[in-house]
Amino acid sequence: MTDFDVDLEARDDELWVLPTGDLDLAAAPELRETLSLALRSDAPAIVIDLRGLDFLDSTGLKALVEAHAGPDGHRVSFVHGNDIVEQVLTVSNLSEELRFRAP
Repeated sequence: MTDFDVDLEARDDELWVLPTGDLDLAAAPELRETLSLALRSDAPAIVIDLRGLDFLDSTGLKALVEAHAGPDGHRVSFVHGNDIVEQVLTVSNLSEELRFRAP
């Protein structure tokens, strides 16, 4: 089992959310709390970098979608993750719905 951690990092005028490890049922509350902090910030752009994730389940995916679909979701974009993460996004038909950007 891979541990989960999530950090926030200011990069110029962007706030980066940097989750690492397995984003699953046990980790989703920690991610939601961090995303809530990020969304309450005055940063004009919030970037969720999925490259540090080893695993993503439906609960973790739901937390990501909630941030994107919320009232401040226009500020949220994503950086693509590994093949496992990308497969979850493709199977769930979200790879085209979420806003992705280059790292």
